[in-house]
Amino acid sequence: MRLLHTIKAISIVLFIIFIAYSCWTRTSIQPQYYILDYLPVLRDSTLAVAKPFPFKVQVQTMKIPRTFDRVSIVVRYSAHRLDYYRYNLWAIRPQITISDLIADHIARFGIFKNCQREFLDERPDYEIIGTIEAIEKFDHEAFIAAHLAMKLYLRTYDGYENLLIHEFDRVEELPVFQMELFAQKLSDIIEEEVNHFIRKMIIYFNENSIQTNLK
Repeated sequence: MRLLHTIKAISIVLFIIFIAYSCWTRTSIQPQYYILDYLPVLRDSTLAVAKPFPFKVQVQTMKIPRTFDRVSIVVRYSAHRLDYYRYNLWAIRPQITISDLIADHIARFGIFKNCQREFLDERPDYEIIGTIEAIEKFDHEAFIAAHLAMKLYLRTYDGYENLLIHEFDRVEELPVFQMELFAQKLSDIIEEEVNHFIRKMIIYFNENSIQTNLK
């Protein structure tokens, strides 16, 4: 009888310890939220225009595969294995943040009469669409990196004619891994690639203007 009571007492104590530990782990591990962000700075004269092109440009929300359409940050271990961080999360889904960054970047450089995410009372002349094909952390045995792959298109708003395409697939190693540095590296990639896209648009509209004047 004493043995039975002892076993019950031990079981109760272990149960209490288990509940206490579970409550402690739940309260001690808090989600960490990260954001993609940068302030566009015009350093390259090839990204400047003397006068804005007289067009209204709308930046649509980027498309994204279901694998990455979530707030959980994706970590990839191999071509056939990935996982999702439970407590490391995007503050805003990446397709929204990246689309906002692109619109703000182009607007700050002033290459168009107007560039924004939505037009309520007007129709834009052109639109920028795109796809985020991958946004993830690479985590291999001795290699940790930020991976971002995208396609950006400039097209006419009414005719849906693609005028320009800019695509990239960047893998940038992180010598020391911190989640903040991962978000910063992705932000740097976006800034650099949007600069390339802006340069292509300036060249296109300058050439198009010359051809129109020759006619």
